[in-house]
Amino acid sequence: MKYPETATDPAAVTSSLVSPIAVPTHGAGGTFSVLAKVHISAAPLAVLNAVRDTSTWKTWNTFCPSCTFGPAKQVSNAAANHQDLPLGKENWLEPGSACQITYSMVGDASKSSGQQGIEVTVLRPLTVEVDGKDGFTIAWISTGRKHWQLHSERIMEFVDDGEGGCSYACWETFGGLLATAVKSVVGGQLRDRFGDYAKDVKGFVERKGNGS
Repeated sequence: MKYPETATDPAAVTSSLVSPIAVPTHGAGGTFSVLAKVHISAAPLAVLNAVRDTSTWKTWNTFCPSCTFGPAKQVSNAAANHQDLPLGKENWLEPGSACQITYSMVGDASKSSGQQGIEVTVLRPLTVEVDGKDGFTIAWISTGRKHWQLHSERIMEFVDDGEGGCSYACWETFGGLLATAVKSVVGGQLRDRFGDYAKDVKGFVERKGNGS
């Protein structure tokens, strides 16, 4: 794994500010990362699909309840030839998707804190070398600022646990001149909201799997 392991109950959500974790586009380095993890009683693809299908966000996503799509960029990506990762579905995130997401920093989807531009950089199967377990990963970069000012990339991994569920991990690594100020001013809120996101997607897919 690329991210730190913690000796906690896997069914419980953990969320913390940690040293920078490498990301696909910006590489190693940066100022800090936000990391959230939880076990979800659903297949990796089901959890990934919940994240990709932005039309469902308003029903479960208290951190980022809505997403508006702009013109997509053409991105060469392994998803293009994978049967479990269909492309061209309306309101679904895919490589090159350029969007504006509405976010709430107070844990209440009805209270918007603003909008953030994102661009999807990765969507592909994930082969985990530990025990040969498989899964999927998706990532996106933030847009709207110059790289030297502030940049970030968010990665989510959904790893098959071999028993019908998956390990979910999400981290976002921040860098640039303003990253230290971001950590100081809203680091605690980011930690809490990433924890909410993990809890929200877990609840959504597990309820859906139970038919509720």
